[in-house]
Amino acid sequence: MVRRALLGALLLQGLAVQAQQDLGVPRDLIEQRIEIAAERLGDDSDVDLTNLFEVLIDRYNDPIDLNSTSADELASLQLLSDVQITAIVDHVRTYGRFTDIYELQTIDQLDAASIRLILPFVEVRTVSGGTRASLKEMLRNGSHELVVRSQITIEQRKGFIGGGDPFNKPYTDPDGDALPNVDDPVVYDSLRANSKVYLGSPWKLYSRYRFRYRQNVSFGITAEKDEGEEFLGRSQPLDTGFLDLGQQPKGFDFYSAHLFVRNVGPVKAVAVGDYLAQFGQGLTFWSGFGFAAKSAYTMNVKRNTPGLSPYTSVNENQFLRGAAVQVEPVKHLELTVFGSRKGLDANVQNPDDPQAENVDQSATISSFQEDGLHRTVNELEKKDAIGETIYGGHLRYRRGTWSVGTTAARSQYDLDLVRNTQPYNQFEFQGSTNTNVGVDWNVMHRNLTWFGEGARSANGGMAGLTGLLIALDRRLSVAMLYRDYQRDYIGLYSLAFAEGTNAWNERGLYTGIEVRPNRVWTINAYFDQFRFPWLRYQTNGPSQGSDWLAQVTWKPSKRVELYGRVRRQDRQRNTEDDVDGVDPLVPVTQVNYRVNASYKVSESVGLRTRVETVDYERGASPLEHGFILYQDIVHRPLKSPVELSGRIALFASDSYDARVYAYENDLIGLFSIPPYYDRGMRWYLMVRATPLRRVDVWVRYGAWIYNGQDRISSGLQEISGNMRSDLKLQVRLRF
Repeated sequence: MVRRALLGALLLQGLAVQAQQDLGVPRDLIEQRIEIAAERLGDDSDVDLTNLFEVLIDRYNDPIDLNSTSADELASLQLLSDVQITAIVDHVRTYGRFTDIYELQTIDQLDAASIRLILPFVEVRTVSGGTRASLKEMLRNGSHELVVRSQITIEQRKGFIGGGDPFNKPYTDPDGDALPNVDDPVVYDSLRANSKVYLGSPWKLYSRYRFRYRQNVSFGITAEKDEGEEFLGRSQPLDTGFLDLGQQPKGFDFYSAHLFVRNVGPVKAVAVGDYLAQFGQGLTFWSGFGFAAKSAYTMNVKRNTPGLSPYTSVNENQFLRGAAVQVEPVKHLELTVFGSRKGLDANVQNPDDPQAENVDQSATISSFQEDGLHRTVNELEKKDAIGETIYGGHLRYRRGTWSVGTTAARSQYDLDLVRNTQPYNQFEFQGSTNTNVGVDWNVMHRNLTWFGEGARSANGGMAGLTGLLIALDRRLSVAMLYRDYQRDYIGLYSLAFAEGTNAWNERGLYTGIEVRPNRVWTINAYFDQFRFPWLRYQTNGPSQGSDWLAQVTWKPSKRVELYGRVRRQDRQRNTEDDVDGVDPLVPVTQVNYRVNASYKVSESVGLRTRVETVDYERGASPLEHGFILYQDIVHRPLKSPVELSGRIALFASDSYDARVYAYENDLIGLFSIPPYYDRGMRWYLMVRATPLRRVDVWVRYGAWIYNGQDRISSGLQEISGNMRSDLKLQVRLRF
């Protein structure tokens, strides 16, 4: 009776929370989960997390039926550990169908907090709903969404000296140097031709339309223009015609479109246009972003494969463009076939380039360009400079609680990649083709999950990983993962669990635990020890290191949560001292301490306070410190059409190495994880209003104010002064 009453209270709380959500979307829950994913990114602060956001929204609008779900489907939420997922699937297999949602409390591995996390996204259906629907029903009951967004840095950057600043704040060189006479068309033409100014306006523009019917159909078109990129031709007309520079007659710089259909007869999924293909543990082939990595969620180290999914983000590289199909030709057997052809940004060395040193005097690639920016003539020359062709497939046999699969994928490029070979990168990919093959497996038995993958690249390089997830008790779970990636393994689309950026040249053992002594306390910890058998960038020798984290969370009530965390990372890098010959390796140590408190003042007002420090030391260099203190407030009233959220932060660091990353609330569907470094203050305020039913308007203004600086950033991104502020506007229409 006590447990039933507890779950009943959770359900009532869920209804109360849903009443204050953003048009049916549980923003607090989604933002909390995305922040955890964002913390795993580290330096990659510009990654687009839109896909995870879309998955959670889709599942909120079309909850998972616990009586007919699979481990992969539950894993797509990124809210439960594999131990908990296994327990839910095993419960249905052992005891039969759920009769109501209250039965979740009878599963030992699910505590009250975990149940609260998934309640908005799951349900119990007494009769399984069919997956087939007529076209008329889809069009009648489907949802349409149109989003338009723009953002701008208000202070003028150096690259916009040609008059692109709509706020009439001319750039002032801090050194007092005379600026070119940009009013002279000939001078301005020359600046553009030599990539001394940006070609477009400082506004960043985004637009997206999407139609969805449950999980069955998704159709969408996305378009984006980055800051400084042209839109509908030249932003500054050239009166003299001195130079014939590139234009953007198509409007936006980047377009993406997809049509995705699920569960049509024996066809489980069909993708046309832009999509993602993800298999196994990401060692053989995985496009897009993956969420299995080291974090305070110490049990979430297993990558759960979604197979095919629609692409809805604006990253211009990490997706496939073409077609794919997933079918079940016979019972228990699943086959996926995919193909892709798209242009990639690259630095091309032409045979008539005097800097090119190609023996056969043919065009080659020196490197790929992955930032997706096309603001200057030089950057435009790299846009879609080469073509990439990818094709492959995945075959999986699934029987009960175990599955085994095999993946094969081949990548081809129109030109050979010829790197500037250094000792540390001599085993990395060169040439125009690469083929990867691999085998993955997943076995669930009661309280144990065993998973892994082995892969081989065309040059003979091998890589493998395997792991165990064990629930020793309802209060104690353990995760272990061992990986061994050879130095010559080439995985152009590998995204497996790793300490380094890429899944090669690494060997390591990860051990994580989660302890829940009672409903109030949770203890998470992991220790990861790793070695790099070959040289790495800025590491002129084989190296080793370790990484450990410990976090204690106290949640005495649904309104209050407090946690403390310590994380220490030990690595080796080249010395910064001037020495003759090969630079020796020196230890690099970074220790982060964090205290975070979240509390609900009322049903509509939430506060969060965080203090975090970092100590960074490299060899005999002086110890460097970083610090951040911030206060967040979120006001989401139950009945008001206006909601507010904001932050004020103080930060200080001795260098960029001692920076601190912090997730920021942003416009819905947009995410930022900026680094806080140097000394100063950061604040932002965001307002969301609903002037009409199904219409939302967001306005967000934020500013960085640095102490004692006369310029911010460098090159064409340089701003004169000590302040950088940004304005973001967004409108969303649902119909």
